[in-house]
Amino acid sequence: MVSTQETRAVVRPDFDGPYLEGPYIEGMAWDLATVSGALSEIATTWRRALPCRPDLPLDLPQRLADMARRLAADVRSLGAAGPAGAEVPGAGGLGDDRTSDLAREVAIRMSALSQGADYARAITAGAGTADVGDRPLWELLRPALRRTGRTLTTSLAAGLAPA
Repeated sequence: MVSTQETRAVVRPDFDGPYLEGPYIEGMAWDLATVSGALSEIATTWRRALPCRPDLPLDLPQRLADMARRLAADVRSLGAAGPAGAEVPGAGGLGDDRTSDLAREVAIRMSALSQGADYARAITAGAGTADVGDRPLWELLRPALRRTGRTLTTSLAAGLAPA
């Protein structure tokens, strides 16, 4: 059986969006919660490895975890704002600009999170570096980041947040 999280980024010819609603939003928020939790565990692993790896930037994984938590909240805000063209309560008009701006901002920050995670992973995965025990956590984190990034990219490409 294929899970909802695995299929939510697949483009179906009989479905033209929106990808920033319902199960897609919850799937992305769930993936970002997974990323945040894994990064918090990586921060703990790094603190424990400090005696043998004093070069580890102990605040980096926690800063990335905080970024993932904020992204999850913003992804949920995208769902609450509704699809582009929908009325936004209290906004006095169409929510196109607000939704589009937030979607672009979330996509940019998602890219920054992914790059930060790659950088942090390289610190402990490089040749000749002592193993600190974070490898399984990175293996948990990477697919969740990829799925969320793919869903956001698909949403932007579908025109829900025109550039």
